[in-house]
Amino acid sequence: MLLARSRMISDIDRYCAEELSMPLHLLMGRAGAAVARLIRESVPTGSTVTILAGKGNNGGDGYSAACLLMDDYSVAVVDVFSMGQRTEEGRFYLNKYLSNGGRVEKFEEMDDICKLISDSDCIVDAIFGTGFAGRMPDPLRRLSDSINLATRAFKVAIDVPLGVNADDGSVAESGACAMSATVALSFVKPGLLSFPAKAYVGRLVLDDLGIPRQEIADRFAFTDFYVDRDLARSLLPNRPENSNKGSFGKLLCIVGSEQYRGAAHLALEGALRGGVGLVGFLGVRELVGELSAKFPEVIYHPVDTVADMTDSDIGEAVALQNKYNAVLIGSGSGTSSGLLRLIRATLATDGPTVILDADAINALSSLGNDATVMIKNSPRTVLLTPHPLEFSRLTGNDVSMVQLHRIEDASKFAAETGALLLLKGAATVCTDGGTVYINSTGSSALSKAGSGDVLAGFVGAMTASGVRPLSALAICAYFHGYAADSLSQELSLFGVTPSDLPREICRAIADVYR
Repeated sequence: MLLARSRMISDIDRYCAEELSMPLHLLMGRAGAAVARLIRESVPTGSTVTILAGKGNNGGDGYSAACLLMDDYSVAVVDVFSMGQRTEEGRFYLNKYLSNGGRVEKFEEMDDICKLISDSDCIVDAIFGTGFAGRMPDPLRRLSDSINLATRAFKVAIDVPLGVNADDGSVAESGACAMSATVALSFVKPGLLSFPAKAYVGRLVLDDLGIPRQEIADRFAFTDFYVDRDLARSLLPNRPENSNKGSFGKLLCIVGSEQYRGAAHLALEGALRGGVGLVGFLGVRELVGELSAKFPEVIYHPVDTVADMTDSDIGEAVALQNKYNAVLIGSGSGTSSGLLRLIRATLATDGPTVILDADAINALSSLGNDATVMIKNSPRTVLLTPHPLEFSRLTGNDVSMVQLHRIEDASKFAAETGALLLLKGAATVCTDGGTVYINSTGSSALSKAGSGDVLAGFVGAMTASGVRPLSALAICAYFHGYAADSLSQELSLFGVTPSDLPREICRAIADVYR
């Protein structure tokens, strides 16, 4: 699904008016109709509807909806800023509402406004829309509190809920409003699909306002995407009949350790189920014995130690990487000095794409700012697959701030370092700093140690097989989450284990691929 940021929406509106004979007046009328339609489906006629209207186009959409609802509902509009409407189109619908006998309440008497809200059966947020960013204005905090306390009301946001940043999914520290539903207009905005904002959106309803979406898609350079079933299917690589193991690449996994033995098992199976032609493993002999009994398909390169590798050992390991198309490092590896030296040598030399997961990221984080410099200066394509805490360690940002600004922080890091990033968590974000994919699958069923090891192996396999790296991240996040969603229907959110995931990922691909 294509997603549009605020600035692009303004450009699309202008293009519709100037090139497609679809002026803002028409689009505003259709926006009001979309909101009124949802309310009629959800709220009995005769109910009280309070519309909170701002001074911009979002407020105009609110007045447009009021005109269509006032014959069948007890409608009141609150002029939130006591400024009427600043656009010609907004004034048209305001005047139409007034000429039909509508009433407009002013914001000065806050106690009266709060009582009106508390007594309402339906509340419509038409205050900011895409225009909100940053801090909630002080006068609106009490209004926002009143909306959140109106628990019996059906609450509808027009385009974007109050207190939500439409572009990056961040929310105001206080004052964000939790909606029953949000009517997204023309295109969904990326912030509505990313946490923490997603928790405030409620049911998401898209109305395209009748604009020719394909023509818009051809005309504008979209950079934000929601990875749904159709997009995931389009990103999956073909598997030609006239092929052999060499057609699908080779992946070297440097994963696991004596302490975290299971991580190697999970990463290797994730890789083997990901379609790559050959999987290699470099690790301690003690681990090779048990892995070879379970995975006879893997090519093994045993070493005496990873934690205390000599310079000679590291040189041989880096040279071995050149026999592969991609290298996965770090899943359950432990944060030893040997691992860090291996990572440094890997990043400093030209070679195949490298995927850094878990302990590889933690080891790098010990270098502080030098870590990001090393990634930026690497001649290799570098992919990172951190969870929020690992990303926090790498960037030096507080983990709570990472969670508040997932899209923004991930994109900024990727743009500054040239790396590709898969930031795990609800609504996983995959980005190269320019393009952003937000994942639609997954749940708390994945909130178990080992889930990320499977994902890392899967990412390594897709990357080694020749899938474009950013597409590989998006595909793997989608099917990893899809598998967990499918399993949880049978086993519950409580009962899914990471060991269940690799085979279910294959079933998920089979379901979407056909």
